Amino acid sequence: MESRSQLVFYARPLQDASLPSSSLFPDRRTCCERNSTVQDCRYRDPTSYLAVTYFDVIEQDLQTIGGRVYMTRATIAGKEYTLVIDTGSSDTWIASSQFQCVTQFTQSPLPQSDCGFGPLHNESLSKSWDAYEGYNFSVRYTDGEFLEGELGVENVEIGGVKFERVIGVVERGWWLGDQESSGLLGFAYPGIASNVEALNYTSVLFTLFDTATTLPPIFSLALTRPTPSSPRGGGLLALGGIPDIPHDPSFATVDILPSPYGPYTFYTIPLQTFTIIPPSTSSLPPRGVTLNYTRAIPTIIDSGSTLMYLPSAVADRVAAAFVPPARFDSQMGLYVVACGAQVPRVGVGVGGKVFWVDARDLVSNETVDGGRTDRGECVVAVQRMGGGDAILGDAWLKSVLVVFDLEEGRVRVAGRWE
Repeated sequence: MESRSQLVFYARPLQDASLPSSSLFPDRRTCCERNSTVQDCRYRDPTSYLAVTYFDVIEQDLQTIGGRVYMTRATIAGKEYTLVIDTGSSDTWIASSQFQCVTQFTQSPLPQSDCGFGPLHNESLSKSWDAYEGYNFSVRYTDGEFLEGELGVENVEIGGVKFERVIGVVERGWWLGDQESSGLLGFAYPGIASNVEALNYTSVLFTLFDTATTLPPIFSLALTRPTPSSPRGGGLLALGGIPDIPHDPSFATVDILPSPYGPYTFYTIPLQTFTIIPPSTSSLPPRGVTLNYTRAIPTIIDSGSTLMYLPSAVADRVAAAFVPPARFDSQMGLYVVACGAQVPRVGVGVGGKVFWVDARDLVSNETVDGGRTDRGECVVAVQRMGGGDAILGDAWLKSVLVVFDLEEGRVRVAGRWE
């Protein structure tokens, strides 16, 4: 899913999204109690180890295909589907049984199977589906993928929490599917959802936390890379807390940045330092280099992106530090490298701490059976952002635990222990 790494939704932002995150949950209170464990806490502040009211964190397994796309299970209209989790978009949608796959440019009809969806949804059989008359669902991606269909209210269940939610049922478009997922869960702020200004609704996670009032409005992601013994194991999604996984007890904390126009849209954080250390066999200076940016780079944390997109100076340094060096493929617009190349160390500075990308994730050489290949050329995990957004995708996320605090408007990051 590298081609869907920079997500741009042509929906206008919700005006109220410019409010501080805490105002989205005005009735939440913080009553702290020391010395509580993660699994005992309703909420845990990783920076202070404070906790409030006891409860069990909701943990949901994630699945992956080759470490390139991450999915979870959700129930729509009483039927369970596999949906992509995407912190880089707001819309939640599912493909209709009447879906018409079309070509990217001429929009000529294609066989339905060419768009690669999993089981399709028949909205006509749902007694709970309530379509909005006069409002359509529409989304476009920078790689040319697009989807169109109906917009309406449907029953949704995630992690045992049931609620009604505005979703899209897509009936037409061009999509590079994985043959397993049936749609997508948009976890970002509501301001970039389809027709959100006219209908004034919230995105799926905000609705979930409004419904499950005993859950604090935070969620965590701990993505894992597949292995031959667990080729589809993708890690954990935690709602209301932190998953029970080994991790560094010290977290870095940064504020979520609003968009340049005011509203909160993506989980955008400021980055200023990047460290690249070549392998010992490289002809480059062994101590490597740290690139410091005086002005922070607003960077989106995007679980819907396989790759990382960073300033060209960073991507070019990373490419040059491989042995043999990576080359830029002008036709693809991407750096590629020998799949068996020796890789550099790449560190991303967040909140004064450096988080290293695991060497296994710097080259996209994972296979669908959980193995790896060293034959041919593979895509490098760090690419030039060009004129688009800077993005931290799955290549980085697989090495960290990320806590998204919707109430405080902050992101907390900790290193993972194997």
